[in-house]
Amino acid sequence: MILGVVLLITGLNYLKGFNPLSKQIHLFAVYERIEGLAVSNPVLVNGFKVGQVTNVNFLEDGDGALLVEFTIEESKLKVPIDSDAKIYSSDLFGTKAIKIEPGVTDIYIQNGDTLLSSVEMDITAAVRKELEPLRRKTEELIKGVDDILLNMKAVFEDDATQGLPSAFESMQRTLRTLENTANNLDGLVEENRIIFTRVMSNVDVLSLNLRNNNKKITNIISNFSDLSDSLVKVDIATTMARADRAMEEITVMTKRINNGEGTLGKLMVDDSLYNGLVESNIEIQELLDDLQLNPWKYVRVSLFGRKQDAKMSKGDLKRMEKMIREEIGKQQ
Repeated sequence: MILGVVLLITGLNYLKGFNPLSKQIHLFAVYERIEGLAVSNPVLVNGFKVGQVTNVNFLEDGDGALLVEFTIEESKLKVPIDSDAKIYSSDLFGTKAIKIEPGVTDIYIQNGDTLLSSVEMDITAAVRKELEPLRRKTEELIKGVDDILLNMKAVFEDDATQGLPSAFESMQRTLRTLENTANNLDGLVEENRIIFTRVMSNVDVLSLNLRNNNKKITNIISNFSDLSDSLVKVDIATTMARADRAMEEITVMTKRINNGEGTLGKLMVDDSLYNGLVESNIEIQELLDDLQLNPWKYVRVSLFGRKQDAKMSKGDLKRMEKMIREEIGKQQ
């Protein structure tokens, strides 16, 4: 009976992962929380079970930290001393396990060593963390919808809603107009499809010409670059100063002309020269007219001794008319 009980206990422990025939070492890790980790939960490396949790207790200092003891088979794996014993969810049901993430040091663990510890976020917490921004945005959206509904309620309860039917009718007419415009544009595009095709063909030809004359265009750009460098080297400040002085001199000259100073100013302000030129032109026209009508006054030529008849020119008529007006004025 005693042997049977021993074999039964040994078999149960073997099924739980305890192999009394293999050499095992005991390791420790300290956690602030273990997220449901319990005795007999597996210890894995790269997804392969290498041991199990054997004991969970609070630390003696009473700060609430938990000391977890677990075993691994030394013959299976050499674990660096800086490895991390991380608690994580091994399945969708939240079953906890410890996975050992190997470190990089060449010093390996011994029996009774304490490893670094960490707790991986479980699926529920990860989902909750991912959904938290969505929850906040949903709350903001609901709040915005509430504000919109309140505003719509205020609008429909206002007296101004009496004009909504006419506004909707106007919107309907606007939509019909837009639809007609779109149809006209479709018709225009269909009618000018050939023209559009030619335009695109010309664009292709233009791009081909640009590609063929790429070297020339590069030379032109280089020349513009040289020109810009030359402009940069020019003393712009001195040139602008000279231009300012020239503009000041032009301003002074224009002011003197407007004031009637100098010959050009007198010509611009005083119209006596213009009037004199007009009168001289009139007299020259009258003289030419008189010369055409009565050339014998200026050139004494007699043909066969015949005396030339005198004719009155426009100038004579004007002078005679002037003399008559003056005589009438004196008599009055």
